[in-house]
Amino acid sequence: MKPATSTAIYRRKGSDATASSSTMTWWKWLFLFALVSLVLLLVRLNYQLMRELGRYHDDTLGVQPAAEITRKGRGGKTKMTVRASMEGAAKDAQKLKSLREQVSDMKTKLNEMNKLVEEMTKHGEVGKSKGGGGGNGERERRAKIDSRGQLERLTCDSDMATLQTDRMNKRFAEWWSHSACPDQVWMENIADAFDAATSSFTAGDDGSASPYLILDIGCNKGYTSADFLDALSPGTHMNPHSLVEAIESIAQEDNTKYDRDCGVCNDCKKPLNPDTTTRRAVDVHCFEPSPATYQMLTRAHKKLMPKDNDSDNKHSENNHENDINNGAKWHIHNVGLHQIDGQLSWHKACASAVGDELCTIVPEGTPDAITVPVITVDSFLRDTYMSDPNGGNKEMPLVHMLKIDAEGLDPAVITGSRTLLSQNRAVMVMFEFNPGLSEKDPPHGMWGKRGNPKKTLLEVVQELDDLGYDCYLDTRVPREKEKFRGEAVKEAPALYRITGGCLKEEPKVRGWANVVCASRRFGGVAEGLSRLSWVG
Repeated sequence: MKPATSTAIYRRKGSDATASSSTMTWWKWLFLFALVSLVLLLVRLNYQLMRELGRYHDDTLGVQPAAEITRKGRGGKTKMTVRASMEGAAKDAQKLKSLREQVSDMKTKLNEMNKLVEEMTKHGEVGKSKGGGGGNGERERRAKIDSRGQLERLTCDSDMATLQTDRMNKRFAEWWSHSACPDQVWMENIADAFDAATSSFTAGDDGSASPYLILDIGCNKGYTSADFLDALSPGTHMNPHSLVEAIESIAQEDNTKYDRDCGVCNDCKKPLNPDTTTRRAVDVHCFEPSPATYQMLTRAHKKLMPKDNDSDNKHSENNHENDINNGAKWHIHNVGLHQIDGQLSWHKACASAVGDELCTIVPEGTPDAITVPVITVDSFLRDTYMSDPNGGNKEMPLVHMLKIDAEGLDPAVITGSRTLLSQNRAVMVMFEFNPGLSEKDPPHGMWGKRGNPKKTLLEVVQELDDLGYDCYLDTRVPREKEKFRGEAVKEAPALYRITGGCLKEEPKVRGWANVVCASRRFGGVAEGLSRLSWVG
């Protein structure tokens, strides 16, 4: 196995988001300038004070000033000298007192600024922070990639975890989209990150190249699929902008309008990859349980990828070679993902409403419910990629991104991916944390107080940690106008680390949050996420 290269992952081009918390922002330069100016002023005042002390010292030793008046007495023996500078000496003494007060005041201010610098250093704004994991302190003690290309695991002490949790909750409390609509800074240069992961992965039995493999579970209107196709194979011209045009065209054909056709986070307006020509072999599998949404997606597929050889949207080993030679493929499946294989009852909204978030599993016997098949990630990969027509089984493929948005059932999908994850054959995992779903009527999902069965985010992240994954809460970094208004937590990072005890409690999110994880087996990718986060 080749050692993974260190892959830096930056923000998407065109975004006005801050690149990372390590960037020296304008206010830090201003603070530094003020500190240097204060030191220079203090030096100047000390110099003036020393000059005045020297003059005063000379006067007290009786050094004669230039102007004096001497008078002789009648006997010619009495001599009295009157200094013409007596009045000036009084003024000098007053000036000396004023200088001493100014120097004392400047020293007090300088001490205050030094204390501020020490406090900022302690909290990780500048300099180091103690212990392992997080903040600029984490950057000073950066996790190392070993000779096998794996990233070491970092942990947080109690103080760091408390500080990060408080800052994160304060940031998330400002506005719901800070957690619900992240900038996904890590998506920049994602193709390079996946290349590094692929180079460290053992090739298949035949030694042939394999396409990037993206599993988009809970595809909805398809914007995650479009985002990855644009990032990995922009020459395919399947991207969020072209997708919304196709969706609007379909709605016009049906004389209707789909709710939130641009995506709840204005996904259709994301900046596109400036590269418009590169084509790579990519398999994107879109899993959508809603029959209505599935039909819309298949129509969009015909508009956007008419030359796709996989016209029936079903992947098989027979067209694997075509996938490699002809670039990107978008496969659409009308199934749900779960921790079991079988048939389950789904809400009636799945049958007619496109992109309806009520499309979720309901108890068996629910009136008007529809039946939709469900499968596990492991069984899908086994049946699609691991079956050998000559008998026997092939190895589990490398999944570059396992994206899950299962309306509160994300923990169940993760459980159904156990084989994939335990072998560390998923480079990255992305899922949604939405505790508010269990508060709805009827409640659904596994997150939150009324989850059934209840799962906490910290429990799921611990399970992934045990399998070798580092997880982070994805977020929306502050814009410059927010900093001017003082609304944002200063230097809020792109990611908040969860793994290694770096959160003290379940995050307080308004709406929902997104979690992104990377396998430590692929050290370059995992380190790229680590560089976008801090704790202290």
